[in-house]
Amino acid sequence: MPNNAQKPIVLCVSGHDPGGGAGIQADIETLAAFGCHAASLISCLTEQDSSRVYRIHPVSPDILRQQATRILDDYRIDVIKVGLLGSIGALDVVQQIRAEQPDIPLVLDTVLASGGGQSMSSTKLLLPLLPVAQLITPNRREARQLSGQTAADDCARALHEQGCPAVLITGADESSHGQVINSLYQAHHTRHWQWPKLPGSYHGSGCTLASAVAARLALGSTMEEAVDEAQHYVWNSLQRAFRPGRGQMLPGRCP
Repeated sequence: MPNNAQKPIVLCVSGHDPGGGAGIQADIETLAAFGCHAASLISCLTEQDSSRVYRIHPVSPDILRQQATRILDDYRIDVIKVGLLGSIGALDVVQQIRAEQPDIPLVLDTVLASGGGQSMSSTKLLLPLLPVAQLITPNRREARQLSGQTAADDCARALHEQGCPAVLITGADESSHGQVINSLYQAHHTRHWQWPKLPGSYHGSGCTLASAVAARLALGSTMEEAVDEAQHYVWNSLQRAFRPGRGQMLPGRCP
């Protein structure tokens, strides 16, 4: 295990969801379930509930930069997981972290919209990170927006050409015939997974998946192993999902 037999540490850069369904809380709960420790940089505060996102309030990039400096000077980070950024300032901080720590694997959850369909970000906040990420996890709509292509294979090829070696395109947003197909594209190998579509609508499943992959990478899994293990964890979390409010269900990330 990394870190001299201590808990692996994942540095998470994500927004805060006050309802606890997505964002930094999803990261922390998921990493804890795998026995990892989450160090957290909260990129933005949000006004949202289980139905929709109303507003995003970016955190000062100076604060983020100072927090990052303290943590990176103190901890040995095994993996970096990036979610909602919320501002160009937060992107600048992540790019600075990456420049200073180029050898730490980075998992990028390409958040462009909420589970309820509200816009959360733009491609200009994500495209600069593609060349420095080891894995990105777009759903099909996000993959098309980021790549300018239509078919999943073409999207993955275009995203590879932008510098990202591994692309996990998830299919829950456009599933058909009761099946969800997730596909991991790497340079010389593609693997598909097929999952029965669960009933209901879920808030925070994408955050959970990206954090679970980050956890498994921090524990020493290969990329394909990490993606496989993460999907099983998310599937079980969704089967344990609960509805605390009037909107979407939240994954049951803590067994």
